[in-house]
Amino acid sequence: MEIDQWIREDRPLNVSFSLEGEDWYASKVLKVDGKSFFIAPINNKSTPSAPINGAKIRVSIPSGKGLLLFTTKIMGEGREPEPSMELEYPQDFMRMERRAYPRLPMPLEAYYSEIRPGAGALAFARSLALDISGGGILLETHRPCPQETLVRLRLQIPIGDREEELVVIGRIARSYPAGVAGKNQVGVEFIDITPRQQESLMQFIAGNLEEGTIEA
Repeated sequence: MEIDQWIREDRPLNVSFSLEGEDWYASKVLKVDGKSFFIAPINNKSTPSAPINGAKIRVSIPSGKGLLLFTTKIMGEGREPEPSMELEYPQDFMRMERRAYPRLPMPLEAYYSEIRPGAGALAFARSLALDISGGGILLETHRPCPQETLVRLRLQIPIGDREEELVVIGRIARSYPAGVAGKNQVGVEFIDITPRQQESLMQFIAGNLEEGTIEA
């Protein structure tokens, strides 16, 4: 199965106990066992003290080729040879290929907030989106952001005669000085975006590319 290439031992992943993907926590695959797989437990004061059997959670698995996103169910806890959380092997998943989307070089006002385990909701900081695609966004920020940091992104895009606000979760894939004092360029890969949000984003990008004023 295709998903077997993603779920394998020592593969890093991110877990959200909210089906909206509001907060993400880093973990990794410890063992794969037929109809389930085991991940390292999430040790953080803001997460449930013990997994609730049957509860649904979201999982995202990044790789150099893209991102796998799915909802699964907690099946229990493992103890041997080390503590772990047992998750149901997913039947359905969404795969986002890296660079599978046209990129629109167009400045947009955007806001981002780092997601730090145990720190609660941090305030949004203003930034400028230099380009955007269905799979990610390039931001210009006033401070550096470490790679692999999870961020909550908020931006408004015009769709026809209305504006739609998008709030999605992303992973910082790269971050480097922009060549201008005090500014940085931060490449963010979307790891939690609904099909509806992605459809609106692709509609916005396609509409601007078709106008011919911006080159693909």
